[in-house]
Amino acid sequence: MRGTVVALKYAKGLFVAAKELGKLEEFGKELKELGELLEQMPDVLTALQNPIYPPDLKMEILNEVLKVVQVSPEVERFLKLLVERRRIQFIKEIVAKYQQLLDEELGIARGEVISAFEMSEEERKELETALKEYLKREVILETKVDPEIIGGVKVQIGDLVFDGTIKTQLKKFKEIIKGEVL
Repeated sequence: MRGTVVALKYAKGLFVAAKELGKLEEFGKELKELGELLEQMPDVLTALQNPIYPPDLKMEILNEVLKVVQVSPEVERFLKLLVERRRIQFIKEIVAKYQQLLDEELGIARGEVISAFEMSEEERKELETALKEYLKREVILETKVDPEIIGGVKVQIGDLVFDGTIKTQLKKFKEIIKGEVL
């Protein structure tokens, strides 16, 4: 819970600055790249979080990371602030919150579609188009496979859930039969 609150606070701060500078998408892309890089380098992230290491050593480590990924001066200062204030451990959550804010600003709804079998790109795009017409906003779906649903699809976008899986239908039939028998 605390991590979510902290992440939202810092994500909003960067988002407001990015909006004022007209660099919303640029900052989002840079932040995402850095988050992914730090996720691939857990030892570096651990060192940046560790209170045993002095702040100047942490800044040297961060500067080495910034040589790998080119970022704007504002994002660089933001990362240094996260290290100084011992908030770098929330980088993954900050990236996610920033993306949520960006999606909201751009009118994009992100969600996931779960199917029993791998969906083709064409099927995913058809589903996104249908949901776009229904929701009146751009839709981006991430696909996942879960063989346990037997067939059909389940789509979740925020709090909205469309469950057309065979597993759910069978469960409903079972409840109806049990209800009538008892």
